[in-house]
Parts: sequence; C-alpha cells; structure tokens
Amino acid sequence: MAEAAANRFEPDPEEEVETLHAKVGHLETALCSSRRIGMALGILMAQRNWTEEQAFDAMRDTSQHRHVKLRELAEQVVLTGTLDEAGETS
Repeated sequence: MAEAAANRFEPDPEEEVETLHAKVGHLETALCSSRRIGMALGILMAQRNWTEEQAFDAMRDTSQHRHVKLRELAEQVVLTGTLDEAGETS
C-alpha cells in the first residue's frame, strides 16, 4: 500500500519533458522579445537623443495608448524606425 502511495507522487518523465520543452519555448520567446525591445529603445535613444528611461517611458505610454503589446510596438519601431503611426520621425 505504501508503494502505491509513493508511485502517485513520482513525476511522469514524459510530462516533465513536455513541461521543460514548453518552458524552453517561453524563455526563447521572452529572450527574443527582450532583444527587440532593447533594439527599439536604442533606435529611439539615437534618433531623439533620449535616455533609456525616456525611450522606455515613451514606448510604454504608446503601447498602453494604442492597446498594443510592448513587444509588438518594439517590432514596429525596429521595422519603421519610429513610434509614429504615420511613419514620420520627430
């Protein structure tokens, strides 16, 4: 009986592998997002002579105003070089 109870608490190796694969996927996505956000911050800092804090504040505010995830906005900045929807730099 004690052996049956012990088996209930042993993790299933296949489930553990699936869980680890999912975690790796999430971490890879987070790392990629972080890099793109960093690139976008650098672009804005260079263009507008902003500090990192000013660039992040502008991206955060724009993200919230447009109801767009920060990583999606960062991708737009990397591709267009601007926060502006019309593609204009200021």
